[in-house]
Order: sequence, then structure tokens, then C-alpha cells
Amino acid sequence: MHTILLISTKKAAATAIRDMLVLQGYEVLSASTGITGIETARLHLPDLILCEMAMEGTDGPAVLDILRQDTRFLPVPFIMLADKYEPHAFRTVMNQGADDYLVKPYTSHDLVQTIVNRLKKKELLYAHQPETENDFKSVITRFLEDRNTIRAAAHEEIYREGGTPRYLYYIMSGKVKTVKTHEDGKDLVIGLYNTGDFFGYIALLEEETYKATAVVMEDAEIALIPKDDAIALFDHSPLIIQRFVRLLARNVTEKEERLLGIAYNTLRKKVASALIHLRNKYQADRSANYTIDIARDELAALAGTATESLIRTLSEFRSEKLIAIKGSSITLQQPGRLEEIAYH
Repeated sequence: MHTILLISTKKAAATAIRDMLVLQGYEVLSASTGITGIETARLHLPDLILCEMAMEGTDGPAVLDILRQDTRFLPVPFIMLADKYEPHAFRTVMNQGADDYLVKPYTSHDLVQTIVNRLKKKELLYAHQPETENDFKSVITRFLEDRNTIRAAAHEEIYREGGTPRYLYYIMSGKVKTVKTHEDGKDLVIGLYNTGDFFGYIALLEEETYKATAVVMEDAEIALIPKDDAIALFDHSPLIIQRFVRLLARNVTEKEERLLGIAYNTLRKKVASALIHLRNKYQADRSANYTIDIARDELAALAGTATESLIRTLSEFRSEKLIAIKGSSITLQQPGRLEEIAYH
């Protein structure tokens, strides 16, 4: 039996949809707000998500954006339910990764058929997924065998903006960030990388110089793959190049959203977004509060704001009991509330 999560603030309509889907043999989970929908999705990991577009507080696009940042939800079909067709809203949610966009009035048959088609497509993809995943892991394991590695301490540079690519880098352990430096000397963090991530591949694929500087955030061991070996792998392994194309697409989308946020968001939104971005990237166990030990100037560079403004905003968050601060460590006590601030 497939499990469907229905997120809707409209009680009567939600009840009608739920009853109809139950009669079709689906198990239906219900959530009456965007935040409870996110929490329910994370707890139960449904097979498909139906979400109302317009909701007070955390609306449909925000729910989609938050869940798509969690790799567990990348294969989960997400169907947006809209009261009316709006071209800009449609393009936005489809670019965010929605699988379908149903506009009222739609029939029960339309809704059921859309669900059936999306679940079938997911099952067809998953029928080949184990072999594909094993092939990918096998190729990467062989590719990394006997590679030279370096050990780098926190704040050490791996490559500099403007440099010529010589290697593809793979993080065996530790964390790395990429930083863009403005002509006035201010830094902006444009990428975060964790254990198991490749980095430095954009310049290799573009055959251009590095557009940012890679800096170690905490002590790291990094495998060095010579440029010629990396290019040969890309040329002869469609599986690998597909993965890197997906990484590129995901990185581009993420950077566009972050830059828009930095340009137009309020200070509170910028700081909350930076904290949630760190949590989403580096926290594996979501059952516990997330704690990050990070210098204030580094966090300010990630948020795209001045250090003094960041410190003032962190003090506000602490007063509101959204975070706890001890030295350079920050603990997210109410991540759900921070997500609301970040995305609204």
C-alpha cells in the first residue's frame, strides 16, 4: 500500500480528498499547515506528497523547497494543488522540483490518474536504481584507489580564485567551503561541501579558471584526482557525467536562490537561512538539536551580511530562544521556527 501525505489548510476539501484516496486503497497522512507537513514528511517518508499551493505561514513552494533540500525526498513525487493557474507560480514550483501542478477545478479521476502515473514513474526509476547505485559506487571506489591524498587544517586554502584547475577533489573526511571575494575585500560563501562530496569540478568541466577560493572549514583529508584522469572518466562513463550534471544543476539552483535571498531578504531571513542551510548540509541525525561551531565572520560570509549585523541578529534569536550560544558554538533549538523566518 502506498502512503500519500496530504498538506492542506482547507479542512472540507482535504477531508474529501482523503476519503476518496482511502477508497482507492491508499494510506493517507494529513497535515493542516506547511510546518506540520514538513515534520510529518520527515517522520514517515511518504511515497507521494500532495500539497496545497496557497497556505498561510509556510506555503506550498516553501514546503517543496525545504523538502527538496533533504536528499531523502529527491525521488518522492510532489504534486502541487493550486486554486488558479498563475504562470510565474507554475514556473517557480516546477523549477524547484515539483512533479506536477493541478489547477482547480480538477476531477477525482484527474487527481487519481496523476497520482497513479507519478507512482508508476517512480517505480520504473527505482527498478533500475539498485544496480545503478552499485555501479556508481563501484566506479567511484575503483577511481579513488591509490590516489594521492592531502591532509589540510582548518582555514587552509586548497585552491585560489583565478587559479588553473589541476585536480578534481574528493573529501575523504572534513568540510570545505568555496568563497568568492569582492573587490572591497568582503567574502561571500557560495558553496559548502561535506565528507563524500566532490568539489572543483565546475572549472574542470568549463575548462576555465576557478571562480572562487576553496577553504577548509575543519581538518580534512582530500583525495587528488589529476585533471586528465577526471576528464577521461567523464568521457568514458555516462553514469558519472550524469551524476555531475545533476550536481551542477542542483548547485546552480541553490546558488541562484541564495544570491536572491542575500540581495532581497531581510537581515533576520538571511541569518536564519544561513543557519538552516548549514543544518541541512551537515546534520545527519535530525532527531537531535543541531550544533555548529563556526566563527562569526564565516557565518556572516555565508549569510551575506556584516559581522556586526550578524552578531546583533544572533542575540535576537537567542533572546527569542530560537538558538543557544556557547562560545563559538550555536545550537538550533527551534529549527522549525527558523525555517519559517527563512522562507517567509
